[in-house]
Amino acid sequence: MKHIAVIGAGSIGRRHIDNLRLLHAKTQIYWLGATGQLPPALRLNDIQYPASLEELTALPLDYAVVASPASSHQQHLSALLAHNIPVLVEKPLAATLAQGLQLQKLCQASPQIPVAVAYCLRFLPALPLLKTQLAEQLIGTVLHVNCHVAQYLPDWRPGKDYRQSVSGQTALGGGVLLELSHELDYLYYLFGPLKLLHSKLQQSGLLDIDVEDQADLLLSAPEAGTICLHLDFLQKTVQRRCVISGTEGRLEWDLVQNTIVLYQAKQQKLIFSDENYPKNQMYLQMLQQFELMVQNPQQQPAFLASIDDAVSTLRVIDEAKRQSQFKEN
Repeated sequence: MKHIAVIGAGSIGRRHIDNLRLLHAKTQIYWLGATGQLPPALRLNDIQYPASLEELTALPLDYAVVASPASSHQQHLSALLAHNIPVLVEKPLAATLAQGLQLQKLCQASPQIPVAVAYCLRFLPALPLLKTQLAEQLIGTVLHVNCHVAQYLPDWRPGKDYRQSVSGQTALGGGVLLELSHELDYLYYLFGPLKLLHSKLQQSGLLDIDVEDQADLLLSAPEAGTICLHLDFLQKTVQRRCVISGTEGRLEWDLVQNTIVLYQAKQQKLIFSDENYPKNQMYLQMLQQFELMVQNPQQQPAFLASIDDAVSTLRVIDEAKRQSQFKEN
């Protein structure tokens, strides 16, 4: 029988619990809150609830999923690695670059222990297709990339005060740059290491939170020209798209509609569409890929983000905050 643990009692922690129950009917699952044992109101009958992190790490775990706030990742990942337990850690890797670098050193000191970062958008079927099309130069040489993400924060977690959420608090690792860092990760996956050219971060005051709720970044990458990235918590119509323009056409990826449209000269063609794609599938595949990594630690699965990948993302975020001289309250 397998023994798997989840740390974190928020919505993503509960998703991982449900998915582990779905994937492994005979596995013993353990669930620990970010700060200790889960209260009885959150408990499920078939799960065990350790009283502390010390009790959890003493168990014969096959692996653990860290889904606590980013500000707690260093504590939880350090404890698990000290007991040789493989870890899939939710994005972002850490709340700050300094914490991320410390975690990177820990992982480098124990390279035999599998560790990966849960950037789930890598598992959308459209992304590897997009990467293949770019490699085959379907639109020629890439000239410009424009990414736009807008998700109204008060709508993210129905029934919960968004001002008390991880996303809205500096102390827990919130703000659009960390919470919506998926875009920085998939841009890195598609085009290589990102270089920040300019950043502008804003705290509008419209949401009564102490983090940046808008970010505009100008970037470059080895396999792309200029990259413009906009992120915000403010627009009430959900938008998530990436437009890649090249010398022979452009590709428009709409992550909400789950489509890719190719434009060439005066023609356009729908080359990918799956409006019925179940969102949870990417989370299930991510768990399955990590389990393959645990079974064969010498092989990094194609779509999983590594610690080094995640640190690269934190470097861009850190530079964006420093360059824009954004002051958090």
